[in-house]
Amino acid sequence: MKSNITLALVSLIVLVGGAYFFSQRLSTNPGNQTPAPEITPTYNTATTDSPVQIASRYVPYSKAAFDATPDKKRVLFFHAPWCPTCRPADAAFQKNELQIPSDVMLFKTDYDSSTELKKQYAVTYQHTFVLVDSIGKEVKKWNGGDVQDLISNTK
Repeated sequence: MKSNITLALVSLIVLVGGAYFFSQRLSTNPGNQTPAPEITPTYNTATTDSPVQIASRYVPYSKAAFDATPDKKRVLFFHAPWCPTCRPADAAFQKNELQIPSDVMLFKTDYDSSTELKKQYAVTYQHTFVLVDSIGKEVKKWNGGDVQDLISNTK
């Protein structure tokens, strides 16, 4: 009788533990998760003669997009996906994109791969913002912040 109770308890523990392990594995498996929606910039690429048209105020950096907006206050946001302060800032910019002034373009610039831009603007760590003029010369640089900091630094 005692061995039957012990066997039942061990079976129950194994069953509960297995169910827990399986549920944790499902919740951390990227293949089973639906990715969060992202704001995707819209580019006009109908013909090669057409200028790039950007429908968003917060876009991934590309030379073409950057060069297409010399009439805007352009800000490079040196972002890293592994950076614990960059992730919430990125989410805030995406969520509150319409709060970014219409005369400002914010370029999400990959900190890890944008070596030349980091060198050009003397950026030494992620979550750095660089405001540049119409010819790409640095006007102002600051570290950290969100939409309100962007607004106050681009007035």
